[in-house]
Amino acid sequence: MSESLRIRVVRSGGVAGISRRGILELPAQEPSGQQDPDWFTMAHQALNQLRSIQEPATAPAVRDAFTWSLNIDGEDHVVPDQLLVGPARTLAEHVITLRGSR
Repeated sequence: MSESLRIRVVRSGGVAGISRRGILELPAQEPSGQQDPDWFTMAHQALNQLRSIQEPATAPAVRDAFTWSLNIDGEDHVVPDQLLVGPARTLAEHVITLRGSR
């Protein structure tokens, strides 16, 4: 991951089929360590989790379920709602609820 961090999230699907999206841009951390590193840490944890997701080949499609598209520091992941858990879900839900997200 680079010094600065950009996280883009799109949640699509659902009963209404409405997409929600958001972007979280975190500047490079200050050398003094005064910036809260929690989102950087959560992004690292989310990436590790997303890299390890292995969707079963025979997983049944869930009607009207959300699909999440996450781009963390240039790395793309598309995940069905039922597999998005833990730090990845927390981060994704935070990003789409930020002010100005659509």
